[in-house]
Amino acid sequence: MNKYPMKKVLIFRLGAIGDVVHTTALLRSLKALNPTMSVHYLTTKSPSLLLKNDHDIDKIWISEDKSYSYIYDFSKKLREEKFDLCINLQPPTIRNKIFSFLIGAKKTINYRKNFKFHAVENFWITAKPFFKDLTLPKNLELFIPENLKEEFLDISEVGYVIGFNMGVSSTRQGRRWPLNYWRELAKALIDKYNCKIVLTGSSDDANFSEQILDVSFNIESYCGKLDILKNSALLSICNVVISGDTGPLHIASAVGVPAIGLYGAAPILRTGPYGTRTSALCSDRSCVPCNRRKCKYTKKGEPYTPCMEDIHPNKVFNEIIKLLK
Repeated sequence: MNKYPMKKVLIFRLGAIGDVVHTTALLRSLKALNPTMSVHYLTTKSPSLLLKNDHDIDKIWISEDKSYSYIYDFSKKLREEKFDLCINLQPPTIRNKIFSFLIGAKKTINYRKNFKFHAVENFWITAKPFFKDLTLPKNLELFIPENLKEEFLDISEVGYVIGFNMGVSSTRQGRRWPLNYWRELAKALIDKYNCKIVLTGSSDDANFSEQILDVSFNIESYCGKLDILKNSALLSICNVVISGDTGPLHIASAVGVPAIGLYGAAPILRTGPYGTRTSALCSDRSCVPCNRRKCKYTKKGEPYTPCMEDIHPNKVFNEIIKLLK
């Protein structure tokens, strides 16, 4: 007899792409525990593209507005599904609590953020009290259609392909690696391997990232040219990806690519790249990680924090060599 007879479960996580990627470990755990379980996922439009080819998800629901009137009308449709369980992985705001309540599942489990755990483990632990036999996967997994990967196969024919994701959130200091470091790293890699470097990210990242294009003809920018799913396909054909603490870093690890995270203020134990083929580099300053939005040691107008400047290109270069081997 099935110990967990839940027929229909809704996982609820909106917003940041990296967070949605981190929830997929819970998704895999639930399906491994009960393959007949119908799992629905509620998220926003952009991250939904990463999930639409996922064979463990039966239906994706897309939330398009945060207004209370929209939430009320949308929850009526979700209520008709008669979910046995709603796993609310949203921060515990009043709006999110109301939304999950209006969904009307027989039972609702609410997420509690705990900085003692990695985000992947924290999301997974949310359901653990209800599903005692859950096992946590060692790696994340996203499903990218083969035809999308094939669009970039001509790039990989030249040899090593290395992904640079140089863009980071503008709301937090301590995430951006210095431009001259990216330039130095690019030159060292091309000199050693004659590799192809692809720049990934949104159109907002282009102004910063494309300042290294003059280093070599072997560097090509895809910033702002691809939707999130095609960008993931591009990341999937790379031999290694280097990135700050942002969504594409976590996508890279989830599509099985060796990923190196460059970390300043953010705690690696909480948001570092997850998986057996990942690595993270940070400063050895006593204040790291401070997890502050603004660095108290950075003067007004200075673009980079001391902790990010401590991660010298030769450290990253040596880490790349290890992963390529």
